[in-house]
Amino acid sequence: MDVINLSNHVISEFEKKGSPITNLKLQKVLYYVQGYFIREFGEEAFTDDIYCWQYGPVVPSVYYEYSFNGACALHSNENFKLNIDEVKEQLIAKIVEKCRHICSSALVNMTHSESPWKNANPGCIIKKQEIRTFFTFNDPLEIRK
Repeated sequence: MDVINLSNHVISEFEKKGSPITNLKLQKVLYYVQGYFIREFGEEAFTDDIYCWQYGPVVPSVYYEYSFNGACALHSNENFKLNIDEVKEQLIAKIVEKCRHICSSALVNMTHSESPWKNANPGCIIKKQEIRTFFTFNDPLEIRK
């Protein structure tokens, strides 16, 4: 799916729940969506690369789309709905629900402790195989519980 559409959906879901989401937090949610999609469905949620930046994994196209907002909460102009099957939408909903209860700095710390970010060179792409391997053997958001 298009990563900007996914981002709009995530922002909309956070807004519906009365939880603000910043660009920083959005980046971590996208990383977890990507990892859990690879784990659960054997496919990527989106094709954009995720990079190893100072504050954790980042999808640059999304970062720059919302960078005008600085550290302020992001807003969607509509109840954005993705055109995906219900099982995939439910997985995104679980990730949103878990992440909305974790502050941005804790999400940064979590991603910094995980091998995909730790094994990547700063400023470089986090290898999709690293994401696949990590999420195959780990459940960092405890989605399975």
